[in-house]
Amino acid sequence: MLSPGRRKIVNVTLLVLLAAYAVVATRYCSGQEKELECKGVEIVIRDSAQLKFVTSETVLHWLADSAVRTVGMPLRKVDVYAVERLIERQNYVSQADAYTAIDGLLHIVLSQRRPMIRVVSESGHNFYVDSTLVLLPPQADCIAEVPVVSGRLPFGFPPDHFGRLDEKKFHRERELLHNLLNFVHQVDTDRFLTALTAQIYYDGKEVRLLPRVGQQTIRFGELTDSAAVAARLRKLSRFYRKSFGEGWWRSAAEIDLRFRGQVICKGMPVPDAKPE
Repeated sequence: MLSPGRRKIVNVTLLVLLAAYAVVATRYCSGQEKELECKGVEIVIRDSAQLKFVTSETVLHWLADSAVRTVGMPLRKVDVYAVERLIERQNYVSQADAYTAIDGLLHIVLSQRRPMIRVVSESGHNFYVDSTLVLLPPQADCIAEVPVVSGRLPFGFPPDHFGRLDEKKFHRERELLHNLLNFVHQVDTDRFLTALTAQIYYDGKEVRLLPRVGQQTIRFGELTDSAAVAARLRKLSRFYRKSFGEGWWRSAAEIDLRFRGQVICKGMPVPDAKPE
């Protein structure tokens, strides 16, 4: 057993040796890095198992078409911040991190934006929307399985506009997209309604649903009041669950949910109801 004094001397000696090693290793690695050239790019796409909008080949294409120099450059001169800015400007990228390492590679790690709904307007707009209201262009080789909203959507921006919408210039459009996202999210929380709904149609003022069964449309109403939206969805779910097996509602031309406490089928006598 070492005495306390000797143990202290040994510990101090070890600390000094470790510090000296760290300094030497750092200088060695720094010297090696100055001599190294960037010999390649390694790309990691965090959510590639779920989303295929961005691939490693796509990222390499972005780099090749840009003014940012990477492969063949001295490793210490590769502008990793410019690489990050370049990649994060792309529509489907939410975040990108880039760094170089002693292995001589430029490492890029990125995450993709996740489409929540697809919007197809009668005026020619066709885009996905993510949870932050970023508009994403459709891709022929990758289709997201998300709810589709179609109809007469009053957009003031051109059909080829993608990316973020200016909050001041397109406040009305952002509010509509936010309400549609919220509506679709609430529908998705009810498995029965999710399975029932074939299409969501916006007629310029309110929403209509096209169910997978029956011949009618469901007149849902406006989406501005989130509490009313939630109440109508609960009412619709109860209505179909209770009457699904009876079949009398299948021949109705329209099911109207806009009235408090009532589900009104067109052509059938109903009591007076107070609009919400």
